[in-house]
Amino acid sequence: MNTWETSIFQHINSKSGEECCGLLAKQGENTIFFPCKNHAEDKNNNFLISPDDWIEIEDKANIIGIVHSHPKGGLKMSEGDIKKCVALDYPFYLFSVEKQDYRIFYPKEYK
Repeated sequence: MNTWETSIFQHINSKSGEECCGLLAKQGENTIFFPCKNHAEDKNNNFLISPDDWIEIEDKANIIGIVHSHPKGGLKMSEGDIKKCVALDYPFYLFSVEKQDYRIFYPKEYK
């Protein structure tokens, strides 16, 4: 398992019942997970990365993907997840706390 994968699993497993989110980015040759605070009103069923978090991370590294978790269930994107994936045009790394697994979804899959 890669270091960034381990970091994401540690982060999502430390939260209880809410969706976690963050950005995956490259700094030089390194891929790094930057956890972000979930600013969604309903954190149990949604996530929202603040523009301030995005800008701060973008100043440090080259963003390559959006990470979020589903505390319950498998690796199926919700309608809202699909809309965000297409609108933002970044791969979505969906992690399942329940399954302890992840899958990458690409915007082109939904266009």
